[in-house]
Amino acid sequence: MKSRVYINLQDNDYARAIVEAIVQDNPGAEVQHQPSMIRIEAEGRLEIRRETVEGITASPWDIQEMLMYVITLGGNVEEEDDRFSLHWNN
Repeated sequence: MKSRVYINLQDNDYARAIVEAIVQDNPGAEVQHQPSMIRIEAEGRLEIRRETVEGITASPWDIQEMLMYVITLGGNVEEEDDRFSLHWNN
């Protein structure tokens, strides 16, 4: 059984666009809307791709901008210019 990774974002317009991109790129991801926060969980791995976010927002996106809205996350982080990944080393 793989462990679940997660990311919690502040609930605002910017984060909702990121959540939409996460759901597109991770069909098995589960989204939970909580007061002032959106939690996204997935089994094993979660990918956030720059190209998908830019497609939704129709503007350039720097992955570093997302970190201002992150409340917490669970998993090992891999960050590159075009993607942000969470995973556990199982």
